[in-house]
Amino acid sequence: MPDSEATLGHTVLIAAPYGRDAESVASLLRRAGHDATVCADLTAVARLLDDPVGAVVLTEEVLSTDRCALRAALDAQPAWSDVPFVVLAARRMGPLPAGQAAVLRISDIVDNFTVLERPLSAASLLSAVGSALRSRKKQFEMRDHLAEISARNAALARSEDELRQARDVLARNHDQLEAIVAERTEELRRAQEHLHQSQKMEAVGQLTGGIAHDFNNMLTGIIGSMDIMRRRIASGRFEGLERYMDAATTSANRAAGLTQRLLAFSRRQSLDSKPVDVNKLVGSLGDLLARTIGEQIALDMWLDPVIPAGITDPNQLESAILNLTINARDAMPEGGTLSVSTGSVTIDPADAANMPDAEPGHYVVVTVGDNGVGMAPELLDKVFEPFFTTKPLGQGTGLGLSMVYGFAQQNGGHVTVDSTPGKGTAVCIYLPAAARADIVTSQSLPTAPQGAGQRVLVVEDDPAVRLLIRDVLEEVGYAAIEACDGQAAIPILESDLIIDLMISDVGLPGMNGRQLADTARLRRPDLPILFVTGYAENAAIRSGFLGTNMAMITKPFSLDDLGQKIDAILAPERVQTIS
Repeated sequence: MPDSEATLGHTVLIAAPYGRDAESVASLLRRAGHDATVCADLTAVARLLDDPVGAVVLTEEVLSTDRCALRAALDAQPAWSDVPFVVLAARRMGPLPAGQAAVLRISDIVDNFTVLERPLSAASLLSAVGSALRSRKKQFEMRDHLAEISARNAALARSEDELRQARDVLARNHDQLEAIVAERTEELRRAQEHLHQSQKMEAVGQLTGGIAHDFNNMLTGIIGSMDIMRRRIASGRFEGLERYMDAATTSANRAAGLTQRLLAFSRRQSLDSKPVDVNKLVGSLGDLLARTIGEQIALDMWLDPVIPAGITDPNQLESAILNLTINARDAMPEGGTLSVSTGSVTIDPADAANMPDAEPGHYVVVTVGDNGVGMAPELLDKVFEPFFTTKPLGQGTGLGLSMVYGFAQQNGGHVTVDSTPGKGTAVCIYLPAAARADIVTSQSLPTAPQGAGQRVLVVEDDPAVRLLIRDVLEEVGYAAIEACDGQAAIPILESDLIIDLMISDVGLPGMNGRQLADTARLRRPDLPILFVTGYAENAAIRSGFLGTNMAMITKPFSLDDLGQKIDAILAPERVQTIS
């Protein structure tokens, strides 16, 4: 590779006017092997903004200086070039969070930027700069690729006489013309696929990085609390253990919530979709929503009394509405009005063609709106991306709208977002309308009663989960038999041993849980079966997965939830409807 090519996109420009900020950042980047250049102001940045520049690091304070030269330099960039900026936002008190204030300052001159809130770790800064340099490298690769395509097309751009001669030749050989067109079309397709693959890999990197960051925080809370409890128990100090138990449980529940959102986004959660009285469900959330938004935000609910039932999973719909409520609350820091409404609409084929992800049909619509800060049009295209958020660093996972989108898609509906800066945002969830009038509503179960020694076969490949289920069964009065997979369970099922219930993981190695259930029913046709699932593609919609006298519970679950499910399937006469 020529020396000039090796230096493209290698330099990082730094502009930080106060103290030793610039030199500190430059020193950190140089130690990491980057070529760092300190600029006195934005005008100096503009002068040096050429091909060797791979990224620009700015502190928020420098954005208060003259930006005309920088704006002109950025406008003069070729179409393929979009130099990435990393903005270090200052922490402040005021109506706008630090990160959002920095976004407002930089967004009117720069399109490609990342905002990091100070103080921040060296690892975070190096990670952001590394991502920016990789993005810049892809720009140069795309420039070279476009240049190659342009050069090929210049074989085609001949003079009029040459083209006339070419037309005569092509007229005599029509097959040759078709081959050339097909070749050019294939080249363009490969170029588009290459760009799409690059964008997809960047999105995967953002997704895995965000997951690792959030799970590390949650695992710290769990492991740290357990370590402290172990030390105190070993030294005979039992006071205050509840505090650490609560901290570990809170972190574990947050991890469970994040996992559920990821499954919703990937459309692999286990949905129990059925006809639901949507007005009754939304109305029952009134008190919870009011407590969530606080006293400075008014709650306005309007429920259309003539809507049909909607087909949905009640628990997932409640979670989606709560997520949208939290987003709306955060968009109204000075107060405002949260509006929650229901309605119905028929989408014909012509309307569906103009609505992404929509299918023709009759829908029940739940709308959650606010009169808060709103979003710019360029942000609306990103709202369903995983880990995309307009909130400051550390506030929100960026999975809320992704979860709502995945849930609606998996449920057979879709989501629309309408937002105007300064006026607010409205999110509409479209649920398929029920074709029949009978409406199933969920009914809460009491604390699980004690068993009477019934024998339960537990089939689970994870030893920790198998141990937990066995202990829960014995705790509430059942007798447990264990099997680590389907092959180990079959001899037990084929024996003369009395078995009152089988609890099986869906995702077993080899023979999966549903296949094991079919095998078990050949010998024991009336055997009740409870499936346990954490992720199972084929079990995503329960109504199409479960057979007679079968039920399902989703990991992670509380001990009470498991006990209630067991009692419900063994003693269904005590329960009208199981959600």
